[in-house]
Amino acid sequence: MKKYELTDETKECYGVTLHRIRAIRDFGDVKTDDLGGWIEKESNLSHSSSCWIYDNAKVFDNAIVYGDAKVFDNAIVFDNAIVYGDAKVFGNAKVFDNAKVFDNAKVFDNAIVFGYAKVYGNAIVCQCITISFSHVTKDLTNRENLVQNIQAQTGLQTTIDNEVYCYKHVRSDLTSLHDKKFQYKVGEWVIAEDVDESNKSCAACLHVSNATYWENQGGERLLLCKIKVEDIITVQRGKIRCRKLFVITKCESEVF
Repeated sequence: MKKYELTDETKECYGVTLHRIRAIRDFGDVKTDDLGGWIEKESNLSHSSSCWIYDNAKVFDNAIVYGDAKVFDNAIVFDNAIVYGDAKVFGNAKVFDNAKVFDNAKVFDNAIVFGYAKVYGNAIVCQCITISFSHVTKDLTNRENLVQNIQAQTGLQTTIDNEVYCYKHVRSDLTSLHDKKFQYKVGEWVIAEDVDESNKSCAACLHVSNATYWENQGGERLLLCKIKVEDIITVQRGKIRCRKLFVITKCESEVF
């Protein structure tokens, strides 16, 4: 039995025409005639169970929401993404490509989940966390889960000595892209002059990530570095912000 219909109210999103949905029977916390969010076609939202798209949330392309999952606020789910189980996607979050969010997982704030990433179990992905690697099963806001956070956002591994080998983009003379007076030297530790201890992605400190992160980010030289997990402040938007790093060598060849 169908539980909703597509209304004549439409809007465009990424060049796709979406329809607002209206409930035609009671289910879960939804009542008959309640208006929901936006979908492109009925295959985007199952008529079974209590799954629903609320508010200004949008689901389109080949994306599917089913089970008891909820997508609400201004969240967007598209491409071939799937949200199911008791999962919740909300805030300004985006889930796309072939990503999956399921079980009791929550994705919210300005978080982005894409690629072939899977977010499940009791995972929490929020703030500006960007997931494109591996699987996430834990609360990434918890400092105890920092190693999984690093792996999920950057694909970088943590060694048994709690160190992470990573990359930094700089000018050809090894000075910072943001401060020509700040110098990086091979074989030496570099310590941030200003430290912002917040969880902001773009704030004072040293920024590192995987090699491909820096493609098209400016700079002429890529440095191979290592950092200690204890010196990491936050991992947001696919990069690590830390207090200090050790410059191992200059990358002499193309690594992208």
